[in-house]
Parts: sequence; structure tokens; C-alpha cells
Amino acid sequence: DSHGTAVAGLVAARDNNATGGAGVAPRATLVGYNALATGTTADIVDALNRALDRNDVYNNSWGSPDDGMLHAASDSFVTAISNGISRGRNGKGAIYVFPGGNGGCYNPDDGSACVRENANYDGYVNQLGIITACATDSSGKQPPYGERGANFLVCGPSSGDTIASKVRTTALNNGYRADFTGTSASTPMVSGVAALVLAANPELTWRDVRLILAHSARKNDTGDSEWSEANGLHFNPKYGFGVADANAAVAAAATWPSVGGSSSLVSCGPYSAQPNAALPDPSGAQISPVSSSINATGCAITRIEFIEVRFSATHSSSGDLRLRLTSPAGLVSELADARTCYNGSRPAACGNYSNVHFGSVRHLEEPVSTAGSAAWTLQVTDMAALDIGRFDQWSI
Repeated sequence: DSHGTAVAGLVAARDNNATGGAGVAPRATLVGYNALATGTTADIVDALNRALDRNDVYNNSWGSPDDGMLHAASDSFVTAISNGISRGRNGKGAIYVFPGGNGGCYNPDDGSACVRENANYDGYVNQLGIITACATDSSGKQPPYGERGANFLVCGPSSGDTIASKVRTTALNNGYRADFTGTSASTPMVSGVAALVLAANPELTWRDVRLILAHSARKNDTGDSEWSEANGLHFNPKYGFGVADANAAVAAAATWPSVGGSSSLVSCGPYSAQPNAALPDPSGAQISPVSSSINATGCAITRIEFIEVRFSATHSSSGDLRLRLTSPAGLVSELADARTCYNGSRPAACGNYSNVHFGSVRHLEEPVSTAGSAAWTLQVTDMAALDIGRFDQWSI
């Protein structure tokens, strides 16, 4: 259809044929699966595992609604991704790329100002094995639709808020369009870079590709105050580790020492805590954060690749809560923010925080323990008055 055709052109429009433009990976081959035609989870799962011996990169320019709600992934989706990174590419693992979402400014139907989504509310894109792509506009900055997320790995170029800055790509009936936009456009840019990386070194695993993209990413919007440097990487909750840099990624791929695939991936935990602590309302401008720490003592991981957090709270207005995970070294993952949510045209609670899953790549290359401490802290803050609840439990 029109959307899929636009996406396909950004990945692999053929070069040197005197027709139109070229895609990021212009000699890649493509197949298309319309997994959303029926809207069934079974078709999505089927598409994600189709031809695992022949398909290297699975670009997915679709996702959950941008409404501030908590959208959990189904167990079958999680299983499909796990299967793909374990069995795809003859055991080296398929590469799954998903958009971070376009919820940078959604308006609940209550006259309030724009509310910003966090990409961690979408269960499709906060899972181990997913490369979550953010977007930058034509000036390299966050566009109006841009979200935030500790699960952002890298951004791809996309559009701003004017027609002049939108993306040109292929259209139906041998045509072209100059109005493509959103993370639907930035995602195939990242997928194209992943394809180039594998063309340069087909022996790389899915873990290698993620690490190469992060380490080779270009630091954009350099004047933004939210950039931080740690463990040889720069990170920003708007941009992940920066914009995917094809030249730098391909150069790194040629000599990259592989860390191995799924079979050599080491995990620790889950470690859990049950604080069962009251979450007080703010008093005027004064908020009262409630913190719980978990000691991951005995975990020998010295270079983290992914963090999973499960969180449960009893609260009648879940959108009141802000969640921040802090490592022993002081690095912070923004997991959730206070927000007004909507379901259809009416404001609503944001969903129950009952064993809700969050993911973070923000701690990439960080050791589990720093200066003798293995204490990871989850801070929960009720940011709005009237409704109170309890911080029940969490795990990491």
C-alpha cells in the first residue's frame, strides 16, 4: 500500500538507474508482509518469524496508539522476537527495528496543552531484541512529534513540521511523494544502515549490530543540555545514542570483535523488592518521591546491554506517577512520566501498573556494580493531587 511503498523506498530504492532517488541500502532486496491487514496478533507473529533463514532485517513502521496509555505486548509477540534473535540468520539473530512513536504532542480532550508520550509505554518497543528508532528533523533536532525514551537506541532522519522539510520517497504507480513523515520514515533509515552493516560483515550477530549502531552514532543537536557522557557513549533521552551514521557504522563493522549471539548472552536476576510504601500526594509545589533499592549483588555483568524492569503499584490515577531508575553510578533511566491519557475522545486512567514491563538501553556498557555498590534504585513520585496509592513491588 502507499505507506509500505514509501517505507520500502527509503530502505532500498535502487541506485544508478537514472530514476528518482536511492535508498539507504540501495542493493538490498525486499519482501513485504502486510501483517496489519487483519489486525490479529497471529499475523504479526507470523510476519516477524517469516523466512528467518533468508530475511536479515525486519523493518516495522507501525506501533501502538500514541495516547499515553500502557500498551503491553502479547506473550506471543515476545516469544516471536526471542525466537527471531535466537534462530534468525542461522543462529546469528534477526535484526528487528521498530519506531519509537509519534506521540510528542497529543491532546487529551480536556483543553489541556500538549502531552508528551514516552516510548516505554509501548510494549512492542521496550523488549530485548528490538532496536527502537527515534527521529530528528531536517535541522537534526527533535521534531514536534518526537517522544522520549530510555529504550531509544538511535535516531534516523525524518521531517519537521513544515511540508518543505518532509521526506521524499517512492509512491504508488511509479510515482514519488515529498510528504512522508514521522518515525515511520526514520525507522527504515535505521534499518537501511543495519543492512549496510551486515553487508560489510555478514558474520555479525544481532547484539553486534546494536552495539555498532550505538558506538558509531553521531551526536546531533550538540547544544542540547540533556546529553550526558558515560562508558564511552553519549546519551540523550530524546535521541538515544544519537543519529545512525552509515559511514561510521560500516567502517566499525569491518573489524568489530563479535560479542556473540543469544547463546552467549548472560543475564542476572530477576531481583525483586516489595516496598509496599504509600505514595503521598504533592503538597503545593513540594513532591515526595518514594525510593526502593535492590542490590544486584553477585551479578558479574561488567558491560550491560539491556535492563528490564517490572513495576506494580496500586493507584486509581496511574498517570500521576513518575518513574526513574538510577544505577549505582548515578545514570538515570526515565521509565514513565506523569500525564493525562485518553481512550477515544475522553480522558482516562493510563492503565493499571500491574507487573508492567519497561526496558532501557540507557545503561549500555555500564557495569552492574560501581565502587563496590550494586544498588539499583527505583524512584516513584506522585506528581498530581487528589488520588493516592501505594508502591507495591518491582524487579530488575
